[in-house]
Amino acid sequence: MRVLLAEPPELFLQGMGHTRQVQPLGLAYVGAALAAEHDVRFLLPDTRTYLGDDPWGEIEATIRSEAPDVVGITAVTASYSAAATMAEVVKSVSADIVVVLGGVHASTEPAAALSGAPHVDFVVQGEGEVTMVELLRRGQNGGALAHPETVAGLYWRGPDGDVCRSAQRRPMDDLDALAFPLRTGLVWGDDIHPAFHQGIVTVRGCPYRCIYCAVPSSNDRKTRYRSARNVVDEVAIMRQRHQIPALFFHDSVFTMRRSRTVELCDALIQREMVVPFHCQTRADRVDAELLQHMKTAGCEQIFFGIESGDADSLLHIRKKMDLNTIREAVAMVKDLGIRCTGFFMVGFPWETEAHMRRTIEFATTLDLDAVSLFSATPLPGTELWDMAGGDHMPASVDFRTPQVNVTHLPDEAYSELFAGFSGEIAEYNLAQMGTRAAMMQGQAPLSWLD
Repeated sequence: MRVLLAEPPELFLQGMGHTRQVQPLGLAYVGAALAAEHDVRFLLPDTRTYLGDDPWGEIEATIRSEAPDVVGITAVTASYSAAATMAEVVKSVSADIVVVLGGVHASTEPAAALSGAPHVDFVVQGEGEVTMVELLRRGQNGGALAHPETVAGLYWRGPDGDVCRSAQRRPMDDLDALAFPLRTGLVWGDDIHPAFHQGIVTVRGCPYRCIYCAVPSSNDRKTRYRSARNVVDEVAIMRQRHQIPALFFHDSVFTMRRSRTVELCDALIQREMVVPFHCQTRADRVDAELLQHMKTAGCEQIFFGIESGDADSLLHIRKKMDLNTIREAVAMVKDLGIRCTGFFMVGFPWETEAHMRRTIEFATTLDLDAVSLFSATPLPGTELWDMAGGDHMPASVDFRTPQVNVTHLPDEAYSELFAGFSGEIAEYNLAQMGTRAAMMQGQAPLSWLD
């Protein structure tokens, strides 16, 4: 079969030539699993420099040219609307093309994802590698496409239009058994930057229960790790084939298991695979010795999901750490010369202006190299969604703006407040950039007034 794996467009739809050089690794893993039996290609619109006013027409022409038998689309909640439109475009090319939807949104709300996208034939819940292989594998009596009930992890429509489902698929235990992500076969590959190939995932699942995250509602709370040897084998291939300039570990909590992080750093050093790398983790999962080990292995930047500078809010969102732990973690990172960025959210249901103000003051006094501020947005499958009443889903999610107000403040008041906070954060980030630029030039640091 000819299989086209696609990510819904976002920047591409603007037609202004902007790109996002990030490979969707979920698709890449599914592509690797399918490549042994099928002709697999990737349609990733946001990697292409597009200047025009008919983006969907361009996508339709490309799908027509590729002539796939199956199109697999991945989507997070923010891109679900575009994914549904992409499915409609596929069916306009040919009603015979099988459309499969997967990704985070499909995994957290599979029945709703199917119902809301009438041109999708199947929804995959959870990890899709084995599910897709089994779905597309031809066999007796027409194969799995004709008998989806034989494939675990699927949702589809029955003859009467009702949503049907098969048995739930258990998460994979042995991640080393997976083929490395497929990093070739791009339909539009001319604009690809080497940075596109630098993403890597070494952990699946998360044991934490943060109220804004959908993972606790899925079947993926069991944390599973790839072996250090397996990870470094992939890094070696990435360096050889794609000359990667750096690595970005997309693990939600890179340092979840301390001993394993040390083992991975040791393996990178021993096999001379040290390249600059960035990672995400929690402030309560690092210490000075571990950070030094990471720096020796190439760590140049750490992103901390701090979320709040208000102690009560940290408790409410189940981010079980105190403010001093966060301060100490940021200080340890900065002392080693590792860049440090913090992610923050304001606008939770219980928050007043005073709660939010404490977060902004905390964020701008930690000496972070950069601060990212988001508006708390309820996503399906999260506890925050339930707290907000389960009906606050905007058509297109943008966490950088207050599309949804779940506080007790009037909408206009919250929007004005968030805009003011965003301005303060922008000023802080600009000042930090000026300081770093001056230090790189050997000059005295610039003040914000300068």
